[in-house]
Amino acid sequence: MRTWLVTAFLATVIALFPGGASAEVNRAELEEYIESVGWTMGDLLAYLDRYGLTVADFRTMDELRQWLGTPLTDERFHAVLRRHGLTVEELEALLGQFGETVQDYTFVEDLDRAVRFYSQHNAAMQQMNDLLGVLGMTEQEVRAFTRHIASIDDPQLAGQLAALRAQLRPFEQTEGPWTDEQRRELRALWEKALRLLQLEAKYYVNGREITPSAAAAADTKTIVKLYNRQGEEMADIAMTRDMLTSGYIVRAGEKGIEAGLLALEMKGMMQGEKLPDTASPYLPQAAAGLLLAVAGALLYRRAGRLKG
Repeated sequence: MRTWLVTAFLATVIALFPGGASAEVNRAELEEYIESVGWTMGDLLAYLDRYGLTVADFRTMDELRQWLGTPLTDERFHAVLRRHGLTVEELEALLGQFGETVQDYTFVEDLDRAVRFYSQHNAAMQQMNDLLGVLGMTEQEVRAFTRHIASIDDPQLAGQLAALRAQLRPFEQTEGPWTDEQRRELRALWEKALRLLQLEAKYYVNGREITPSAAAAADTKTIVKLYNRQGEEMADIAMTRDMLTSGYIVRAGEKGIEAGLLALEMKGMMQGEKLPDTASPYLPQAAAGLLLAVAGALLYRRAGRLKG
């Protein structure tokens, strides 16, 4: 009986770990491989970290190589272009819309998935970028804001933004003006959004810093400046009287939130497939949309109320 148990145990171990417990990626092979794809060891470790992995999670170089995918060559790059019916210029414009370049991709499968995904949602991103441009945000500010949101190490952030969106929706479906209780609720949502996104806001009218309450009563353009916790300015948003008296900014922010959460839904549906972090541009987009919608609702006032 004891012999049978030992044999069964060993058979189970072999079945679970066919390469043996000591199997590991050969260091020399690994260094040769990463050099062949134009990477450094730091590049590889950073790439694996995006998926919560390390080199130790792979037993052999062949296993790691297969998981990483097919390295891009000029011939394979043009095959991707033909597959999607794009020119080099069109691909660069598509990736640029999402803050990326062709040089950001090393493997065929990653580029192919990104092109498929971005092509499907390019219109939503373009709409959001156009909105941010109307609000006075420069490309540099959009990139700074994107980098800031991406630096927030909180896996729950997307879900928390979605929850805030749900709390904001009743304000988007009504015309105001809000009661004192509703304004307190909006203020709480705004402050919570800033905390989640690790931002501070300052309000200016005619170059003079004022309180949010004073900004809501102002009859001219309101500037909202967003700063990170180190005091660095992330964005400078200009909300005109027309935007605030029509509720435009609230509806525009809602579109941004919807576009931003699109990718997160898609990523959930594609679990099990090695997917590059294509959702990254959309989380800042959702964050920007949420901030615009909450700020717009907080400052929103009807034209009739102003005339009165």
